[in-house]
Amino acid sequence: MNDSNPALVLVHGLGSAGTIWKSLLPELVKSFTVYSIDLPGHGDAGLDKQEKYDPRSLGKMILEYMKEVQNVHEMHVAGNSLGGWISLEMAALEPNRISSVTALAPAGLWVEPPTMKIPPSIDSRILAKISQFFMPIAFHIPPLKALGYRKITHLWRELSYESCRDSVIAMARSKGYKPLWQGIRGRRFGSQINPEVKVSIIFGDNDLTLPENSAQDRSVGPSHANWIRIANCAHVIMWNHRETTVKLIRESAGF
Repeated sequence: MNDSNPALVLVHGLGSAGTIWKSLLPELVKSFTVYSIDLPGHGDAGLDKQEKYDPRSLGKMILEYMKEVQNVHEMHVAGNSLGGWISLEMAALEPNRISSVTALAPAGLWVEPPTMKIPPSIDSRILAKISQFFMPIAFHIPPLKALGYRKITHLWRELSYESCRDSVIAMARSKGYKPLWQGIRGRRFGSQINPEVKVSIIFGDNDLTLPENSAQDRSVGPSHANWIRIANCAHVIMWNHRETTVKLIRESAGF
């Protein structure tokens, strides 16, 4: 990694962790100084239940962390799912500090915001808590692997053991899962982003988590955003198309 390279902040989704970007890092560090963030109560990050955990507040936390802890004042940002929404909020909050946004299947672009008290993926969290103790066995038994990933991607058979292991551990240990969900409930993205900030919004054509007809409302996103659709791709775009994801982040950043 070359510290003279521009900063790139990576923001994961609900129930995930910074480890979800692991397979992209060898290529990304050739162009960027990469900061893979753990959201509160996810990965190695602590959880303060007195804090606000709506996407805009989370974006503000990351901006403050980058400035005060990492001494980084300007950055590119890429995020998946909730992380994509947070990335958009970061650009709205401080457009002078955000050079580009690559929103990979971002949440927050719903036709109608979710209001249920229990997250729709709560069954995945329960399954992760159980299966974390016998991952090597579960991974090699197709019905068990399908049980954990078929609702996320139609390409579940192609997922590597490392990706599955990291995602199961992240979900099982995500103490911030419910608090961050409460920060999402009843909300959708509604902030204004300066048109000078380059924004790419990218969805797979087979996103089972945030479907096109209910969660990809273009009128909710920034009017100047470049919308991109990837063929044969599900919600966690970097699982299905690693090289394409790297290419799109680089292109958004102007490389």
